[in-house]
Amino acid sequence: MRRIGIIMGRLVLACTLGASAQAAPLPLDTDHEAFDTAVRGAVTPEVAQSLASLKVLHLSADHGRWLDTGLVTQAGQPVTWLLSGRVYWSRALALWLPPQLALWGQLGEGGTIFNGARPTHTFVADRAAPLRLRLYPDGAWTSPNGQSVGEPAPVNPDAGGGVSVALLAWKPGTDVAAQMSALARNARLAPWAAAESARLAEGEHRPPAGWNDLWELGRNDIFRRVPEGRGSAIELATHGDVGILQKDAAIALRPGTRLSWAWRLDSLPSPQPEASIPTHDYLSIAVEFDDGRDLTFLWSQGLPVGQVFACPLPAWKDRETHVVQRSGAAGLGEWHDESVDLYAAVRRAYGDHLPQRVVRVWIIANSLFQRGAGRGRFARIALEGNGERVAVE
Repeated sequence: MRRIGIIMGRLVLACTLGASAQAAPLPLDTDHEAFDTAVRGAVTPEVAQSLASLKVLHLSADHGRWLDTGLVTQAGQPVTWLLSGRVYWSRALALWLPPQLALWGQLGEGGTIFNGARPTHTFVADRAAPLRLRLYPDGAWTSPNGQSVGEPAPVNPDAGGGVSVALLAWKPGTDVAAQMSALARNARLAPWAAAESARLAEGEHRPPAGWNDLWELGRNDIFRRVPEGRGSAIELATHGDVGILQKDAAIALRPGTRLSWAWRLDSLPSPQPEASIPTHDYLSIAVEFDDGRDLTFLWSQGLPVGQVFACPLPAWKDRETHVVQRSGAAGLGEWHDESVDLYAAVRRAYGDHLPQRVVRVWIIANSLFQRGAGRGRFARIALEGNGERVAVE
């Protein structure tokens, strides 16, 4: 278990780590040869006329560097990727990273890194550049430009796996949705092509206005703004994925500084207490401070109210601390107003090593480890103290 904790901690998936809900599960256990055959067999002469390039590649979890795909995009060119596979932390414990979290892209060395929210994704290149791919590093991303750092992971024969990726670079002006519908006529590729056709029909999902996804985790389909009473709320739905939503919100941390919010959680993603790595699935609200640490307030499956614990992922134990705000099934499906003395909570969690300011508010949804489901809403989020009030949502 210690080895698994080290490996998972070094993945630095923010105490939270995205396979978003889709119309039908994709056969992500398809081996590379079968996936390659399915992709190539589905490309009819008519579809091929719209393609500028087709490549089917495999990135092994044992390959820790950027891979030049040999594809040079043109500005405005649409590119679709279809993914299969998984990256294991532990096969014995069925702990693994889905392909959309594992695979990252970059246009040219030093370009901004990106992923897709689902195992199928289409992007439009913003410039002419070589497309590079890499699996999430053993250590951590240290910048949005693809730098990473970390000690080599210990030898772990229980890990491994990898991701197969089909890259379909389309000619300018191609109706990608129509081509996905054509590819879906092939039974072996139909799950991927139909999923991407549906995703394109839905339109690109973006964070609620004013909020951003934590760049280290990339895109997700978890959060959206919905009407609630006379205002609005942030709704979340997580199932085998992860996301952290952030919004800048600055206030001095002083005696009497408070965080208030309302939440209605309909289901919790973990059936077990969340303080261990294999069970660390949860829903929470958090504040980030000017020293880089964050304090989260979660609704626990069974941990006692008031319990404080460091994130169980070793690489995050000094960055993130959890406070149990509510516990158990009582009250699920109902709205609750909360107000916490943030200064007192920080003193309890950190002792005398206090940050000076709150800089951001987070909403966290994680169901990656046990791949369960969690649903809920957050509203009326605010920071206040010393005569100042910052309305967040």
